[in-house]
Amino acid sequence: MSEYILNINDACGRNIVTRNDGKKVYDIIINEWNKNDTIRIDFGNVLIASVSFIDEIFGKLAFKFARQEFQSKIQIVNIQDFDKALVNDILVSRFRQKELEISEQLGVS
Repeated sequence: MSEYILNINDACGRNIVTRNDGKKVYDIIINEWNKNDTIRIDFGNVLIASVSFIDEIFGKLAFKFARQEFQSKIQIVNIQDFDKALVNDILVSRFRQKELEISEQLGVS
């Protein structure tokens, strides 16, 4: 079983605020998605507190992949409680939004 470890500090340095910074992380994850069984994202216990950065990574992943696939592939470690709450809120919101869009496309209300 292969695992890719993505260290946020190594990937972004101090650039952990904007959507462009988050896009770097998202692009790495997408590049590694089919090459590995799991992707461990290590936040290094650094407080990020940026909705834009976190949404660019996790919001986009929630739109691209099914919830089950996401949950089986992604592991988040060494994350501050505030950032963990942000990630959870974004994931819940984006998965719900995706499900509503699919329902609308199917004509289900």
